[in-house]
Amino acid sequence: MSPRKYLTLLYTFLFICIIPILRLSAQDWNYQMGLNAAHLRFQSPAGITQNSIRPDAGLHLSIYRTHQLLDSTKTPSAFLRKLDYQVGLAIDQFNAVGETQNIPFSYTSTYVGLNTGLGIKSRLGRGISLSYGGTLQVKQLILGAQKMGNQVYDLQGNPQFDRILWHVGAQVKLAKQLNDQVAIYAFFSNNWQLNTNQKDGSQFAINPVSFGFGIQYSLLK
Repeated sequence: MSPRKYLTLLYTFLFICIIPILRLSAQDWNYQMGLNAAHLRFQSPAGITQNSIRPDAGLHLSIYRTHQLLDSTKTPSAFLRKLDYQVGLAIDQFNAVGETQNIPFSYTSTYVGLNTGLGIKSRLGRGISLSYGGTLQVKQLILGAQKMGNQVYDLQGNPQFDRILWHVGAQVKLAKQLNDQVAIYAFFSNNWQLNTNQKDGSQFAINPVSFGFGIQYSLLK
């Protein structure tokens, strides 16, 4: 993977981080940076599974806000008061390597999409909290290439990759509050693609595992 590709995504991420800081409201803003390990699964129309594809590291960048689902003054339920929702944007690289008939190949792909979720936060004491919940993600390919031996093919127009990806998953976040405004956290998420069927009867899915670190701002609370 070219270092320039990583730097381009990093600059984009830093740019979009500036926007909510300039116009903060009463929500929490979260900035995440980590890695994806994308598990590519292919099954032919005859039901034969391709087992030679292995995940390769790819960059994960996201920005999202979280907000309490219900006004705590309008519900007597302690459980409902703990629920919050999230919505934001993400840039993900899903990369893989493999070999077929002694010919090495690799996939490099970059997706941009919308992430939403619903979760709950449990306070463990001493400023430590554990958040967990479900997510729904919608992603679209913006860059991608396949290298097969000495040949390189554009993934734009490839029906397996160049389509809207629907992912459902779960995320866990362990946070440490540094002060009233700032918290740092580590996160782990696992996602599964829903729309795996292809027109030729085959199935193809990108199922990423993501992990990394983030920072949360709550400046106006």
